[in-house]
Amino acid sequence: MKVCSFLPTATRMIYDMGLQASLCGVTFECFSEAREEKPRVVRCVLEGKHYSSAEIDTIFSASKAQGKSLYYVDEEILQLLQPDIIFTQDVCDVCQIDTSCTAAAVARLKKQPMLISLTPRNLDDVYQTAVTIASA
Repeated sequence: MKVCSFLPTATRMIYDMGLQASLCGVTFECFSEAREEKPRVVRCVLEGKHYSSAEIDTIFSASKAQGKSLYYVDEEILQLLQPDIIFTQDVCDVCQIDTSCTAAAVARLKKQPMLISLTPRNLDDVYQTAVTIASA
């Protein structure tokens, strides 16, 4: 089974559980070991640039007003990887790629992976997220 993680915390959990052999793609925000070992599928237009919080807020607000996202999926890499499962999130569209961006990219794939949205909002949810990842 091949898994892509569009969420840095999911990537961390996958590594902590020793399941990284199944992981085939990560985000630009994942910890350095994952970024070095796995292809980066999720990218950001702000990647590699340094902005203050106020500048990021202004850029994000303008992008949102135009109906655009700061995040994008490298669809060419995703198509090559052909994951069976993609872990994503719908808690915050400011700090991570949102479900709608993920779904739009996935819809164009020849092979349709299972999308699993992780939405931890409290400590119990974090535990359940780990169980969801391990059992997927």
